[in-house]
Amino acid sequence: MIKTAGPRFLITSTGALYILDVQNEDGLYNYRCITRHRYTGETRQSNSARLFVSDPANSAPSILDGFDHRKAMAGQRVELPCKASGHPTPKYRWLKDNIPWEPDSRFRQTVTGLLIENTRPSDSGNYVCEVWNNYGTAEMIGRLYVKQPLKATISPRKVKSSVGSQVSLSCSVTGTEDQELSWYRNGEIINPGNNVRITGINRENLIMDGMAKSDGGAYQCFVRKDKMSAQDYVQVILEDGTPKIISAFSEKVVSPGEPVSLMCNVKGTPLPTITWTLDEDPIVKDGSHRISQIITSEGNVVSYLNISNTQVRDGGVYRCTANNSAGVVLYQARINVRGPASIRPMKNITAIAGRDTYIHCRVIGYPYYSIKWYKNSNLLPFNHRQVAFENNGTLKLSDVQKEVDEGEYTCNVLVQPQLSTSQSVHVTVKDQFQVDSSEY
Repeated sequence: MIKTAGPRFLITSTGALYILDVQNEDGLYNYRCITRHRYTGETRQSNSARLFVSDPANSAPSILDGFDHRKAMAGQRVELPCKASGHPTPKYRWLKDNIPWEPDSRFRQTVTGLLIENTRPSDSGNYVCEVWNNYGTAEMIGRLYVKQPLKATISPRKVKSSVGSQVSLSCSVTGTEDQELSWYRNGEIINPGNNVRITGINRENLIMDGMAKSDGGAYQCFVRKDKMSAQDYVQVILEDGTPKIISAFSEKVVSPGEPVSLMCNVKGTPLPTITWTLDEDPIVKDGSHRISQIITSEGNVVSYLNISNTQVRDGGVYRCTANNSAGVVLYQARINVRGPASIRPMKNITAIAGRDTYIHCRVIGYPYYSIKWYKNSNLLPFNHRQVAFENNGTLKLSDVQKEVDEGEYTCNVLVQPQLSTSQSVHVTVKDQFQVDSSEY
């Protein structure tokens, strides 16, 4: 039994047996092919065959073994068989796409044909094996097709975003066309929906809006083509990207003409947008009021409000508001500018019954002695639903009630021991039904 190739016996990867330098005794045996299943161990045996050995006679080459076409995956080894009979022993030459083959480290001509190591897609083409001796010629023509292994690659490779943000993934596929592509999250198939879009000729783009905390995890691109499949995955990490105030300006007292610089240092994902207000009115940028910002190496947004020539009217409650798709945060503090105290004009307010409402008394100038609220000449608060914040002039009315809370409110600011200034505002109370109806 021939178990392995010996000096005169060669067994190819396709199961062919070659006998070199045939001897008379080679015709005394029966030859059988036995196969063994790689996984089950099951064996099968072919019918027997005999070899008839005759004396050599001069003859032209005749192709004994060749191929019409052969397929291989890139990176694999492939054998292209070409063996001919004839006497004297024929010589061989290989051509690829009608160009004579030049030996290199990956190509090697053997006694059974042409061996190609580590195949590449560029190795695909028509191969011609030319055979000749003194009595004639023969040729074998076959085609080799080297396919790229099916491969899926998701980009970006690292995804770190925030709750409420948009996440986009793309799956590029090599090795085939017209593949079947599916997206999975934590092993569950993803279908298009309100916040999910799958686009591209082969569904290769996954776009998700308004990511929830539960949307984090492993995202998989799975590709199928005939009997081949490939997959890739990335981990999507969602952080609480709600803006957070890291540091900010504090309350201070300044003199007219003195420069003031206010700063808000905010962290958030995606990067927050920062806006500035004074007493709830947007800051108007001009020659004296400038806003700038920088992004730190830690990824924080630092916004600056610079006032070059401070006036009394620049006094009040300054607020920086940071906003992104994950949420909003605000910070405020009072900047007092020395000068005669007065109250900014107030607008009448409409409150909703059953809800809370706030009335602001915006004082400019400094110093002043106190801020007090009155309703019908009665000093507030006179019940548990009323809270007056003397430090910033805000009046809070909780669980507004029409019969008690509707009417005129007066803010009185004591600017000197015997001198005060005041302004009034009217509060109208409507119930929820009236508000909803007015919207239609």
